[in-house]
Amino acid sequence: DLYYRLNVVTINVPPLRERKQDIPLLVDYFLKKYSIENKKDIDFVDEDALAILMRYDWPGNVRELENVIERAVVVAKEKFITVAELPSSIICEQKSMLKPGNIVCDEISSLAENEMQYIKYVLETLDWNIKKTAQTLKIDRTTLYNKMKKYGISKPN
Repeated sequence: DLYYRLNVVTINVPPLRERKQDIPLLVDYFLKKYSIENKKDIDFVDEDALAILMRYDWPGNVRELENVIERAVVVAKEKFITVAELPSSIICEQKSMLKPGNIVCDEISSLAENEMQYIKYVLETLDWNIKKTAQTLKIDRTTLYNKMKKYGISKPN
């Protein structure tokens, strides 16, 4: 009897993979929520990271997206979320959309490895132009040089 009383109005909520247009709104909401909760000042998700989030199929629906954004906020070192803060499993699922040879998903074992691969990818894409790479990554050149030194990234001969 209770089931029939509750079943008066049926609400159909399609999975997130069928509502891709909702992803930016949900990302903004979760970004604000977890920035406040973690006492961090994270302003936005960069274009590359958002593009990856938009292409992912989200088998865990909104809860999975929420967990990804919460993790990204916790590990973020800047005032924005980049691809480096996203789980490698989400990035690797879209391996075919990435430039071959730049991000080897099978070998990504940590956030640092992910960040290193992404910096190399941007450097190679921009023909090792430090100024443009720093602008693309939204960091200053000194930070880029420090990260290159940290990860042993140098321009090939």
